[in-house]
Amino acid sequence: MKPVWFGPKRFGWGASPASWEGWAVTGVFIVAMLLTGNLLRDLAWVWALMLAEIAILFVVVILTYDKNARTHV
Repeated sequence: MKPVWFGPKRFGWGASPASWEGWAVTGVFIVAMLLTGNLLRDLAWVWALMLAEIAILFVVVILTYDKNARTHV
C-alpha cells in the first residue's frame, strides 16, 4: 500500500496535505521557495530553480495522492 500524504481539498479543486508528511513536504517547499527568491541574485537561476521546485512538489503530490478518496461537493 502506498503512502497517502495528500488528499482532495474540502472545497474546490486541488490537493491538500492529509498527513504530517504532506505538511512537512509543503513546509519544505515554502522554505525552499523563500530561500531561492531571497538568496539568489541572477533572475534566470531564480526562475529555473523555482520551476524545478514546483515540478518536484507536483510529482510528490501525484505519487502520494489518495486517488480513491471521494471529493466533497
